[in-house]
Amino acid sequence: MTPRSPDFLCIGAQKAGTWWLRENLRKHPEVWMPMVPELHYFDEPLEGAVFPPRRASERAAKEQWRAAALAELQRLASGESISAAAWWAIYSFVDRGDEWYRSLFAFAPPTSTVGEITPRYMLCGAEEIAHMHRVAPHAKLIFLLRHPVDRFWSQCKMKHAEGTLPRTEADAMRLFDTSNGRPRGEYSQAILRFSKVFAPEQMLLVFQEGIIHQPAAVMEAVHDFLGLPHVPQSLAVLQEPRNQAASREPMPPGLRARIEAAYRSEIETMAGVFGGYATGWLRNERSREPSPPIVRLSGRHVDAVVDALKEREERITRRRSRRGKIFCVSMQRSGTTSVGDWLESHGFVRAGCPTSVRLGWTRMWMEGNYEAIFSSPEFIRADVFEDDPWWCPDFFRVVAKRYPDARFILLERDPDAWFDSMCRHSGGRNPGWTDVHARVYDREVDLRDLLSRHPDLRPDAWSQFSIVEHRDHYKAVYQRHGQAVRDAFQDEPGQLFSGCLDAPGVFEGICDFVGVPHDPAIPVPRTNASTDAMRCALEAYLETRMS
Repeated sequence: MTPRSPDFLCIGAQKAGTWWLRENLRKHPEVWMPMVPELHYFDEPLEGAVFPPRRASERAAKEQWRAAALAELQRLASGESISAAAWWAIYSFVDRGDEWYRSLFAFAPPTSTVGEITPRYMLCGAEEIAHMHRVAPHAKLIFLLRHPVDRFWSQCKMKHAEGTLPRTEADAMRLFDTSNGRPRGEYSQAILRFSKVFAPEQMLLVFQEGIIHQPAAVMEAVHDFLGLPHVPQSLAVLQEPRNQAASREPMPPGLRARIEAAYRSEIETMAGVFGGYATGWLRNERSREPSPPIVRLSGRHVDAVVDALKEREERITRRRSRRGKIFCVSMQRSGTTSVGDWLESHGFVRAGCPTSVRLGWTRMWMEGNYEAIFSSPEFIRADVFEDDPWWCPDFFRVVAKRYPDARFILLERDPDAWFDSMCRHSGGRNPGWTDVHARVYDREVDLRDLLSRHPDLRPDAWSQFSIVEHRDHYKAVYQRHGQAVRDAFQDEPGQLFSGCLDAPGVFEGICDFVGVPHDPAIPVPRTNASTDAMRCALEAYLETRMS
């Protein structure tokens, strides 16, 4: 047996049909693939995942890992699958490295076409891709693509089933804001990264919609791309769903609006360069007419991607030079996220609640550590900021002084309707950290009293206050905040857009205010609206308070 490099690599995308490709490609008599579905070799250095140690001795020192590896080895050997047992022994008990990786393909027949599928490879950066090219310079790359929004929701449902992601929109957005979320749908940037090292002609793009509507054509195209003789396969078998999420739960409308806003520029790029099914992504519709299910990448495609991404960055730069940063200083439950969605859909770079929570910006505001916020790369890169800490007491004054060319957006609603929304959204208790809430809503005396009665409570714990009995107090705080913002900008009216959240044309007015044309194809968002589950949670909480 001679170690060899793979002839092909499927680099992703996750939840775009990679399992379907594996199950159907390995049926070809001239194709050999490892028994482990995803080898995860080149993506080891990336953040966001934990892999076994590279040294076999360190892996074997972990009792649970060693027991599982030995049990699988014994199972394979007792089943008279000596070759599979030998493969497993190398995979499990040899130091991971380039020779180890090549040895995993040594078990294939000498004339076969060998390869592997690891969807996370699409996230590889320049160093990882260069490593891949050193090991397998002639490998052909297969890149499966799916509507980015649908792909993300499928990822969420997979994690729901695994128990690794709570079933809330906030947790979904936190996932999206990580290296394991949004970048998995940024296909154009992945194409560009790989084409800087591998020749464009070495990459085949496959649309998941093509797998659904034209599975036989897809398999034939993949066989042609890999230089394999065409082997007819049963259409019924090709149409069998593979590794689909068991849940048919639809994506919550609010979450869909936020993810669509985030991916709008990416979808426009893919539609402009590749057309076909990607054009359907742009219109958010499923094409009834079959489009080309695959694209053989060329230098022309890569040049078009480069031009599109360059134009996108130039557009952002021009906008920043003209307008400066934009801050939504509306209080929570007053359309803050909808403003972020709206402007992100119109091409702005947004830093919203998930970014703020991940980086701890509100805690920094609480501690007066403003410079840590302003100097963070995420703040520097973004155009639009919504949610806390921007609406925290008087912080807008700090921001306005630091950034005199900044613009501010204040949306308000009927105070009673706002308070009812607050209660529904948080189940009758304070949303977020209790000590921050106490500072914002002037309840620090109540917090001290609470801690004196319950010294075991942490002041930064979530939702320790009941708010339902304090309607007049919260309404007064809400109204004072709106008036304070308007007073602060009365001598600079061009810096502030003030409007009613529910007024007709208010979002179109925001476009005029920030100097971008309104795109009528973009629906006005209504993000984070109250749900039936929220209403039920509030009713249950009120019942406990009454009893």
